[in-house]
Amino acid sequence: MAKPKRKKATAKKRAKPTALAQFKGLVSRRAVQLGMGAFVGLTFVVAAAVAVFAVATDASQQFTDIVASELPARKPPPAEPVVLRDEPEAMEPAIDPAPQPPATVAAPPTPRVQLPPAPSGALPWQKYAKSVPVETGPRVAIVIDDAGLDHHRTARIIALPGPLTISFLTYGEGLTPQVRAASAAGHELMVHVAMEATSRSMDPGPDVLLRDIEPDEILARLTRVLGKFDGYVGVNNHMGSLFTADRAAMQVMLGEIKRRGLLFLDSRTGPNTVGGEVSRGLQLPFAERDVFLDNEPTTSAVGRQLAELERIARARGAATAIGHPRDGTIDALARWIPDAKARGFVFVPVSAIVKDNIARSALSARR
Repeated sequence: MAKPKRKKATAKKRAKPTALAQFKGLVSRRAVQLGMGAFVGLTFVVAAAVAVFAVATDASQQFTDIVASELPARKPPPAEPVVLRDEPEAMEPAIDPAPQPPATVAAPPTPRVQLPPAPSGALPWQKYAKSVPVETGPRVAIVIDDAGLDHHRTARIIALPGPLTISFLTYGEGLTPQVRAASAAGHELMVHVAMEATSRSMDPGPDVLLRDIEPDEILARLTRVLGKFDGYVGVNNHMGSLFTADRAAMQVMLGEIKRRGLLFLDSRTGPNTVGGEVSRGLQLPFAERDVFLDNEPTTSAVGRQLAELERIARARGAATAIGHPRDGTIDALARWIPDAKARGFVFVPVSAIVKDNIARSALSARR
């Protein structure tokens, strides 16, 4: 019997891919190749950009360092120092208020200190008084307190057209060249004497005059303060709302000012000052402040106070203002002074106001 034939196992033939399938495969492989190439190219571009930026930044920094090393360092403008200003103006009218009733205070005892002899001939307030312009018109005296501590702003005050009256605190450094510069510029000099204030939180400075110290100590402190420089016409009070209201203390202090041949300007830092009354009783040359310029130390606020000064000067013929070496005050005065002069206001030192007061008192006594 014949054996049946065994069929050979044959692999299943694969279907031949169509042309469309071949094309899709080709496109897919090309896309992958292109994507990889683009990614590599983009990576190279980014790396190159980073390298260029780093080189440029380093070069820029080196250039900045070179320029900075060649140029002088710029100093920032000096900050306004912490200078305790005069106490705020009391709420009182600009025109002289009604006289305050005299305080019932016992007369001070006779001082026990040895004093230098009184000056002979022309009194210091007359000798050191600056000349007065011959123009006629409303007179204004501008007094700048607290000078001498801030050299930069004191120099700006000295550079203003005058004549002004500049009152120096005596405990600042480099005082002598500043007062000489002020005098050479045509400004009148005063000593700003620290006196006891109402507020205990305010420090008026060294050698402050107090109500409860002995008369000889008042005179000793005053002598130290007045010995710091010369060429001044008189003194005015730094703070002092309590001291200037004490009749006994003011008798001691103003008696010495009289004996030295000086004048007194009452800053009127408090409503109860007896400065004017005691000065009249001693026949001491004196004047009183009419306007504080910079309780609010902005240029616009100072401008409003200058307008008030003009009003008083027109009404009375003369007026006295007190300001401080602050930027707002200096800027306002620098603009206002030339304009006020052009409008007929005459700028005078405080000694001229004192002379006017003396002449007015003499005229009243003859009537």
